[in-house]
Amino acid sequence: MTLKSFVVRGLAKELEEDLNKFLAARPGIEIVHMGQSESGDHISVVLIFDEPLPLV
Repeated sequence: MTLKSFVVRGLAKELEEDLNKFLAARPGIEIVHMGQSESGDHISVVLIFDEPLPLV
């Protein structure tokens, strides 16, 4: 298993759009852990995921 991470920070609407784009571009990933924190009006999300190897 090769774990990778993705971090995004922004306003709620921007964050939702960025996460949707990321997930749509990577079908089949398995999210292992997700953490969220808030600071003022910004939200940070950290995804740790496993992405399947491409079939050759």
